[in-house]
Amino acid sequence: MQPHKLILSILFGFLLVASAQALIEIVLTAYMHYGLKNDFREIHFKYYFLMVAIILAVLLAFLIISVFVKKKNLNDLKLPNHSKLWFVVFVFVLAFVPVVKHVSDQNFMNMYNDYQLTRYLSNRNVNEIFENVDLSIMVSKWTLIVTLFLLSAYYYKRVKT
Repeated sequence: MQPHKLILSILFGFLLVASAQALIEIVLTAYMHYGLKNDFREIHFKYYFLMVAIILAVLLAFLIISVFVKKKNLNDLKLPNHSKLWFVVFVFVLAFVPVVKHVSDQNFMNMYNDYQLTRYLSNRNVNEIFENVDLSIMVSKWTLIVTLFLLSAYYYKRVKT
C-alpha cells in the first residue's frame, strides 16, 4: 500500500470516530435540554440517560461497521466510495459541536427567565445533572470505541477464516 493512501485511511478512520463521538454528544445534549424542559426527574438523568447513551453508542457502532467495513475491503484497506463527501460530512459534524455547546449554554441561561422552569430548576441539583450528562457522554464515547474494536475484530476474524 502506498504511504499517502495509508495516511488518508488513518485520517478517515480518525474523522469517522471523532464525528461519531461528536454526534453522540450533540444528541445527548439535545436530550438533556428536552428533559429539563419537560420536568424530568433526577432518576432520568442519573440512570436512564446512561442507558440511552450506551444504546446510542452501540447502535452507532453497528451502523458504522455495516456502512464502512466491507468484508471484501478488509484485506486491502480501501477508502469507501464517495470518500470526499464523507470527509466533508465528518468535518461539518465536528465543526457543529462548538455551535451546539454555545446554543446549549444560552438555552440553559434562558431557562431562568421562565418562572415555571426556575421553580423546577431550583428543586433540582443542577450540578449533579450536568455531571451525570458528562459521565454519560464519556461512557458512551468509550462504549463506541470498544464496540467498534470488537466488531472490527469479529469481522476481520470472520473474513480470515
